[in-house]
Amino acid sequence: MTLAEETEVSVDLRVQRVERHFDLSGTRLTQTLRIDGVERGSWVELQSTAEAELDLLGAWWHSYLAGQRPQATQRGEVRMAELFCGPGGLALGFAQACAELGLDVRSMAAADQDDEALAVYRRRNGTRLVSRESVSQLVDHRTKGRGDACRFVYEPELVDSAWVELVGKVDVLLAGPPCQGHSNLNNKTRRTDRRNELYLTVPAIAIALRAPMVVIENVRAVVHDRGQVVQSTVALLESAGYVVEQGVVKAADLGWPQRRERYFLVARRGDDPLPLSGLASALGSEPHDVTWAFDDLHTERDADFMTVEPGLSEENRRRIEWLFEHEAYDLALSERPDCHKDGTTYNSVYGRLYPDRPAPTITTGFMTPGRGRYIHPFERRVINAREAARLQGFPDDYDFRSDPPNEPSKVKLGKWIGDAVPMPLGYVAGLSVLGRSSSVPD
Repeated sequence: MTLAEETEVSVDLRVQRVERHFDLSGTRLTQTLRIDGVERGSWVELQSTAEAELDLLGAWWHSYLAGQRPQATQRGEVRMAELFCGPGGLALGFAQACAELGLDVRSMAAADQDDEALAVYRRRNGTRLVSRESVSQLVDHRTKGRGDACRFVYEPELVDSAWVELVGKVDVLLAGPPCQGHSNLNNKTRRTDRRNELYLTVPAIAIALRAPMVVIENVRAVVHDRGQVVQSTVALLESAGYVVEQGVVKAADLGWPQRRERYFLVARRGDDPLPLSGLASALGSEPHDVTWAFDDLHTERDADFMTVEPGLSEENRRRIEWLFEHEAYDLALSERPDCHKDGTTYNSVYGRLYPDRPAPTITTGFMTPGRGRYIHPFERRVINAREAARLQGFPDDYDFRSDPPNEPSKVKLGKWIGDAVPMPLGYVAGLSVLGRSSSVPD
């Protein structure tokens, strides 16, 4: 039996046609990406075809969450470095894009000031060089002007001897500069936070490394920074010969069971990246729901630190009981803290996840019901770290232990998972920067 599902969407004039085609033959599920007539195929072997017969994209992604890497005819490798890497969410999406295109990823270097996150990243990716100091200490650069008029005063130069050895040996630089200074949840220093300036270290290091491809992700509000860091970065990269593509990518628009969105800036030297909006449109799908994300999880409660039930106060346990007893998804004002009882704009706080909808944005507070809609749709508890990790696109075999293999604290685990970039977002950015030919530019 052979089943097929095909999406054909005409997009931006810079891309004549983007198509995605799935084919199920026996237990082999094959995906073919066709961009401007160039085809790239990859496949996975399914344990069961029951889901695939109804939902080919869902089966493809469930195989990813189960830890399967797509197989493809190998066409080369991409040498990757990452700044502000955290435990590796952005790299996951980029690596998935590479796997589907038949490209191996070699992790050359990573930088982050969180030692434990860096250890998690290194174990997962086999990274050769890790740096724990601020990325601002890796490069000597100075800019003048801002926005479209921004320029480097002199050519950026790496000052860390280990990173100097990487010049000309990195194909793509990934980066997720600190977003707290841009976040709409930051009411104190939003738009003027000094951390925002770290965004400009990314083009400086990319140019100093002579990396032909760049991917930068951040919150949507980054474009409103008063220092015009996005506009300045575009100007700096374009003056160095890169072609820049930018825009917002939404996980739910790609069929993922979460409503998170991120702002991406991708750049490719000497050639256009694929338009982000065009790719997202062509690969778009109705979002899967929370039930899809959880329904094949068969982990025993308290089996390990990823599935242990977060501790709750008696008051919060009572609120959860109220939701289930009343078959409700929003907590009544009478059951909320005193500061909410006269009304609140935070209706999702203390809320229960809808089983038939995608989850709202997962944040670092997912283990606490007072931080958002994080109560399990079917069980009288908040979601655990494994379930939140799935919603963020971490496969079940992702090891969040540091090196030596120590379990992270609850606070660390919540931050790593909550701050991550969902896999489908990094996946689209990866396809965009790799371009039509899916080759590494000189």
